[in-house]
Amino acid sequence: MAAHDKEALELFEQGLSYEQIRERLGLRTTKQVNHAIDRARKARQDPPPSTDLTAAIREALKRPVARGILCDRLKISDRILTAAIEDLRESGIQVVETDGELSLCRDVVPEENIHEAPWSGEKVIRFAFAGDMQINSKFTQLTHLHHFYDICQSEGISVIYNPGDIDEGEDMRQGHKYECYNQGADDHVAEIVKNFPARPGIKTYFITGNHDHSLIKRAGYDIGHAIAQKRDDLVYLGQSFATINLTPNCILELRHPIDGTAYAISYKTQKMIDAMHGGEKPNILAIGHYHKAEYIFYRNVHAFQTGCFQAQTNWMRGKQIAAHVGGWIVEIHVTDEGTVTRCKGEFIPYFRAIKDDYLNWR
Repeated sequence: MAAHDKEALELFEQGLSYEQIRERLGLRTTKQVNHAIDRARKARQDPPPSTDLTAAIREALKRPVARGILCDRLKISDRILTAAIEDLRESGIQVVETDGELSLCRDVVPEENIHEAPWSGEKVIRFAFAGDMQINSKFTQLTHLHHFYDICQSEGISVIYNPGDIDEGEDMRQGHKYECYNQGADDHVAEIVKNFPARPGIKTYFITGNHDHSLIKRAGYDIGHAIAQKRDDLVYLGQSFATINLTPNCILELRHPIDGTAYAISYKTQKMIDAMHGGEKPNILAIGHYHKAEYIFYRNVHAFQTGCFQAQTNWMRGKQIAAHVGGWIVEIHVTDEGTVTRCKGEFIPYFRAIKDDYLNWR
């Protein structure tokens, strides 16, 4: 809409003729006045993006489509389309535009996810680790997870870091859907928003893992954004890994690998740290994915495998993969400059899985 369109419509509604409006606005022809009024009327009538509209766009983007063709098909303006696409992106739908065509991106694109944690010079910093909840799995342990959050609250913990797989995802392998008690990305998100622990004074900072990413690969849907949009206490830090500067001289890295587990618990952690360049290692490394609990100090890295809140599944049992259910409370001591001098962790284990625990939260 041109700058004078709205004024042209207002003058017309005041009773001025096209010729009077042309003279008032300095336009060359009355035809320009007519077009200006039409554009202003159309802009006034354009509805805001609705749920039905975004759903229609989401459906249309399953195949690449030119922007103009999509506008014609949905009978909307380019401005409304742009606004609706931004709404979709904020809700986690990965919409990309390539050579004038819009489509869903079903790729997990590596990014640098660097974040600054507030630090006002404290000498002792306390936080917790809890990951691999696999909510929407019939084996998730929500009762134990809520109990762990109760412990954190009673201990004065205000920050919990989650290294991925907040969700069980979909179609991870043949027959996987029978291990899930919800189907469809929207229902998965709704379940997490409803039943993930919420405690006054506690915020959870999370990345997404390979199970969460199954919904990107299937539908171009990054549920991390959708969850964070609906829960202020759940802060999304990015896909697969994130770096958090706890102090100017203390780096925490959250990482969710994509490879398989090993028979020796410490093997994956050691090989991961071995692959890091000198001078680029974090001070603290929190590793999800393997469903193991471990702490080692290796190559000057305090490394934690963060455990899980999913009982051993039938698939894991067949693969002889154990599940270490529980989470960590961690305390570090730092110098005036923020350099780590001491680190201690307490693992809170849950030895007995609750069968069909998800039913207790329906």
